[in-house]
Amino acid sequence: MNNEYDPFAAIYDRYWAREYHAAALPVVKKLLLSQLRSGASVLDICCGTGRFTAAVRDAGFRVAGIDASQEMLAYARRNAPEVEFTWTDVRSFSLKARFDAAYSVFESLNHVPDMGELSAAFGRIRKHLKRGAPFLFDLNREEAFLAQWNETNAIVDEEYVCVTRSEYDEEQRRAACDVTVFGREKKNWKRSDFTLRQTCHEIGAVQDALSQSGFGDIALYDASDLGMDEDTGYARTFFLAAAK
Repeated sequence: MNNEYDPFAAIYDRYWAREYHAAALPVVKKLLLSQLRSGASVLDICCGTGRFTAAVRDAGFRVAGIDASQEMLAYARRNAPEVEFTWTDVRSFSLKARFDAAYSVFESLNHVPDMGELSAAFGRIRKHLKRGAPFLFDLNREEAFLAQWNETNAIVDEEYVCVTRSEYDEEQRRAACDVTVFGREKKNWKRSDFTLRQTCHEIGAVQDALSQSGFGDIALYDASDLGMDEDTGYARTFFLAAAK
């Protein structure tokens, strides 16, 4: 399994996603959790460091999480100790359970490199859902990549220095973010360098892949129409489908 996200886990847990999570939780409650009875089983796909998983658990649901990064899951087990997390790949995972619902947030499925692999992920997700179970996820559209993946940013505090340099290739519809992190270890600083990658999947192709993987009743929602502000919801589409 590709563990390129392992070095990102500490930075992600400390700085990334909290603003997004706060804005996305009402969306997930409205579109997904409102369809479920209290105590229903829910699968968090590409759960990262488990903070969103913990919020869904706290809303009264039995949640399980999967992720391909062992370091992300190490944080997840601390952030949501009552939840069962599994180290596995969304494109090939196999659990001994079928769920009442599933979701994947923070454009996690943009990290799947191509449509063939995304279709494989949809197929695995469908096999783990009961008939009629809803599946919710969000993806960045190309406008988001053009606006947000051609810049340089930095985070500096007493424990970490993190510099990101991102670029979007319009022809290939691929985005890459080169990350350099310096983390303090006692009196020394340790450097790590890695690259995060996303693919801009075409919406029509995503809908077709969902249909071919056994999902129906596919509905699309613009994040801004759901109340997410421009910082977190710009050019973001939520997909809601039901397992047939």
